[in-house]
Amino acid sequence: MRRTLPPLKALVAFEAVARIGSVTEAAEELGVTHSAVSKQLAAIESWFGTPLFENNRRRMVATPAAAQFARAAGAALDLVASAAEAFQPQAVPQVLEVIAPATFAMRWLMPRLPDFQAKAGEVDVRVRPMHTGEDWSGIPFDVVIRRGEALQGDLRSFALLREEIGLMARPDLAARPGLMQRLGAPAAREGVRLLESVTRPGELARWLVAAGLPADLAAGAARFGHFYIALEAALAGQGVIAAPIEVVADLVERGDLAEPFPELRVHGPDYRLGYAPAGEKAALAAAFCDWAVGQAAAGR
Repeated sequence: MRRTLPPLKALVAFEAVARIGSVTEAAEELGVTHSAVSKQLAAIESWFGTPLFENNRRRMVATPAAAQFARAAGAALDLVASAAEAFQPQAVPQVLEVIAPATFAMRWLMPRLPDFQAKAGEVDVRVRPMHTGEDWSGIPFDVVIRRGEALQGDLRSFALLREEIGLMARPDLAARPGLMQRLGAPAAREGVRLLESVTRPGELARWLVAAGLPADLAAGAARFGHFYIALEAALAGQGVIAAPIEVVADLVERGDLAEPFPELRVHGPDYRLGYAPAGEKAALAAAFCDWAVGQAAAGR
């Protein structure tokens, strides 16, 4: 059945003026001139054959019947707008696959990703945490981050950061009097154990040497299969751990960990990141690498 409708441009102008109460403000909302809205009001009043607004020079007030019609028209236009939005194809975000060492991914990279996504727009960054010893060569990626290892020669590679290793403990343990002496005398530690992960060998021993203590004290440390498990033990108050400052900085800022000897630090391994310059997502991967290097340089 054929519909009997007023001119649609005039209908849109009328609804806006009736809702806002001003020709000028309605014109601003619609992005047209004051004159264009006035012409459309005249057209719809001509179509209905009756005035639609009260005789009020200061404010555009619709007559009771016209106000009721304006509300119905507004609801109909909202429905059309919603249907049009639903009809339009939704933007599909680009997916960027990143592989990175597990603890670094969880504690340094992932908390910073909202900043990159805010800058990059419609990008879905998917991080695959990798454990030490895993073979990552067969895993597809757009960006790879490695600790203490060179990247494949066909990748465009960047230096990201170099770890600084410091001794960390829960604040109550870090504040114990004579902590250094306790560390050097196993029989007098009173529950202050040394903690270490098998995936980061030698770091605790190097810190002990820097502190003037025997490296072989590390042989008596409690060992865990992964660093993030050893870190959880330290957070639970089970002992002290040599940890990369960059990875645990937020825990120190929150007061979950403390560094009792901040003047004693040793260098840890370098992190490098890279991507395939001929890859399908090379431009996006390059932008991600630039962003990550900037984050590390700023100490964020």
